[in-house]
Amino acid sequence: MAQKKIVHIVGTGTIGEPLVGILSSFKEKFGIDEVTFHKRTPLLTDRSKVIASCNEGAKLAVDKDRWQKFVEMGMTPTFEAEEAIERASVIIDCTPVGNEKKEKLYN
Repeated sequence: MAQKKIVHIVGTGTIGEPLVGILSSFKEKFGIDEVTFHKRTPLLTDRSKVIASCNEGAKLAVDKDRWQKFVEMGMTPTFEAEEAIERASVIIDCTPVGNEKKEKLYN
């Protein structure tokens, strides 16, 4: 059985949010089995875009210590951040510190 092609996007800002939407909407055409995304901070102002991304089929990953806060705000995580990274075939880090994390987290 072939390994699932899972793309994980870190960050939901100017680059990350639209990327989650594009990859989720066109995942079949791109040959992607699953799209996950990491949101670090639970903010009410971001709730609608997180829910919209999940409605498009992307799966939310959050830090373990913030899981309950996301739930309280009406956003349902699927994975803890570390689990999403471990499952991913490809990681696209859209955060300003992405290069610093590359060696430590993604290798």
